[in-house]
Amino acid sequence: MLRCTVKFCGGCNPRYDRGAAYQAVRSSLSDVAQFSYPEDGTHYDALLIIRGCTGCPYLYEDIDADRRFLLVSADEIPSVTEQIRLLA
Repeated sequence: MLRCTVKFCGGCNPRYDRGAAYQAVRSSLSDVAQFSYPEDGTHYDALLIIRGCTGCPYLYEDIDADRRFLLVSADEIPSVTEQIRLLA
């Protein structure tokens, strides 16, 4: 089971429902991944960064994760989900 974490950008200019997108990704990957919010000192297989627009530059490099996946629109949910699934 993959250990994954999620970070949301500040949400200053969201163009889609980021919470619904997170739920869709979690549901699609429930057989291969467990998601939680980041905790200090914890290593993750994947960090999902959910941005509301394309302007957010943060990669949250302080979070220890093997891979980072960016989600900037609801249209990207299938692609990001498949990329994370390939890690399993």
